[in-house]
Amino acid sequence: MGLPELLADAAKGRYAVGYFESWDIYSLEATIAAAEAERSPVIIGIGGLSANHEWLSSVGVELYGAACAALARRSSVPTGILFNEAENFTEAAAALGAGYNSVMMHTQGWSWDRLIADTAALTAAAHGLGITVEGEVGALAEMSIDGQIDTSIGAMTEVSQAVDFVKETGVDYLAVAVGNVHFVTSDYVPTIRVDRIHEIGESVDVPLVLHGGSGTPADQMQAAIAAGITKINVGTRLKHVFGNALREAVGPDSGNDPNLLFGSRLPEDVNTRAGQALTTEIRRLMQVFGSSGKATR
Repeated sequence: MGLPELLADAAKGRYAVGYFESWDIYSLEATIAAAEAERSPVIIGIGGLSANHEWLSSVGVELYGAACAALARRSSVPTGILFNEAENFTEAAAALGAGYNSVMMHTQGWSWDRLIADTAALTAAAHGLGITVEGEVGALAEMSIDGQIDTSIGAMTEVSQAVDFVKETGVDYLAVAVGNVHFVTSDYVPTIRVDRIHEIGESVDVPLVLHGGSGTPADQMQAAIAAGITKINVGTRLKHVFGNALREAVGPDSGNDPNLLFGSRLPEDVNTRAGQALTTEIRRLMQVFGSSGKATR
């Protein structure tokens, strides 16, 4: 199912649809399993922000687009497919026709002229194929590996810029910077500007998206949804959960037969066990977002 339908339903129902970023087949399947268990609409896909762009260009975009499309067809709940945060126009354009029904570029730090020109060009190309585009205005602060927050790169989304950006590019959804932070792995708690979400939502006619869901506590996510957010992205938290479960599964008591431990899909498979932990976490997030029980098919 396309993201416009998913997010329109979310806006009417006052909930948010989660985009749960994956990095392999196990994490994709774990996400679908969570959505089906919760009877929740969902957005699956991969992202370019923390990926090897040479690999993405050579095979990754095509490979995962096909995998996502196959899983979405088999899903019993409404499932959108996003190639998230492509490095540039060329990488995003490679996803068009590759199985995704929505694409986005990571444009933080770009000049205004480049931001408008490349986003408008991507939107025109995507719309010609029936694919939608997510754009962004503003910039998120980021947490470094040592747990420090780099606020120097952050820039709150200005209402006037959001209006101009949507008008000039024709994007279908808008990701906003309203105090949310990328890559949070500690107990750092951001402060989401709910008032700014309200202001932007009253000024543009496209659904609003919140990135940085990993570090945003449940109460603030729910306040953001009440203010008009209809899509929340989560990535870092999911890798943290999966990684911790995987480390535990491959501990000294995991067993000695590699044929069972890796890729067997049997109970002994360490990736399957880590995927089960991931499914549990995604189900919890769907409950926070209010999307549980909202599947329409």
